[in-house]
Amino acid sequence: MKRFSIIGLAVVIAMTFLAVPVMADKTMDKIEKTGKIKLGFREGSIPFAFVDPKVGKHVGFSVDMAGELAKYLSMRFGKTIEIVPFTVTPKTRIPMVVNGTVDVEMGSTTYTQKREEQADFSMIFFFSETTFLVAKDSGVQSLEDLNGKLVGAARATTNLRAVEMLAKEGKFKPANIVVTETHPQGMLALKSGKIDAYSTDRSLLEGLRMKDQNPDKWMTVPFAIAYEPYAYIMREGHSDFRDFVNNTVLWSIHTGKFDALYEKWMGPKGVVPIPMSEAYQQYLQMMVYPISDGWWKK
Repeated sequence: MKRFSIIGLAVVIAMTFLAVPVMADKTMDKIEKTGKIKLGFREGSIPFAFVDPKVGKHVGFSVDMAGELAKYLSMRFGKTIEIVPFTVTPKTRIPMVVNGTVDVEMGSTTYTQKREEQADFSMIFFFSETTFLVAKDSGVQSLEDLNGKLVGAARATTNLRAVEMLAKEGKFKPANIVVTETHPQGMLALKSGKIDAYSTDRSLLEGLRMKDQNPDKWMTVPFAIAYEPYAYIMREGHSDFRDFVNNTVLWSIHTGKFDALYEKWMGPKGVVPIPMSEAYQQYLQMMVYPISDGWWKK
């Protein structure tokens, strides 16, 4: 899908959630009653949600956004709402939301219509693209250069589906497609020579590369095979909670907090420098609309 079409789809999705009044629902009632919100975070989706061994907990752009969500929930209910973190994987993230283990997954999940049949999604907050991480001396510059190579991707990801579809269509002919459970496992497979290329979102690949002991040994290839709009996952039928999540994102864009967090994690001095594309900047500008201070009140 072309980038313009992805941006257009995201605007349509986001506009359906603008300025919706927030009322009580089961998730909101439970959060108020328990004083806790259960958050699903990935362990290796750098720089969005990952476990930092230096501090022994989840950190990242989406983790900070979860902090904003908890802050406004605390203001709404007049008491501190505690974040209870859970680690999720690409395979478990939607089931753990659907079965109530977590109230919302906040990481780097791609919105798709198929996934929306299982769960609800927030507005789109970021765009990436599916590509490959390879050794810098691999000589891979095009999809055809991966013919006869071992290619890896994580289970239950849009990236794996994109790789499998291209192989099925004969666009390239990998020797085998190796399925891993997590992105860190994929990086380990690449480093140990079990695969020749690892596929996920460019932003996440850059995170894996930058966190490696020898980042200059690796590179993301100069082409993409799919585009990835990110959103947060919630249960179906809890639209008031979804609206609160959306308004938290929209308010952060309105106040400049979103830009500050982007700069912190993805700016020139961030964990993974990811320059904002012109199309993405235009999308964020469209999302700056008149939202009233105090929107979080009952």
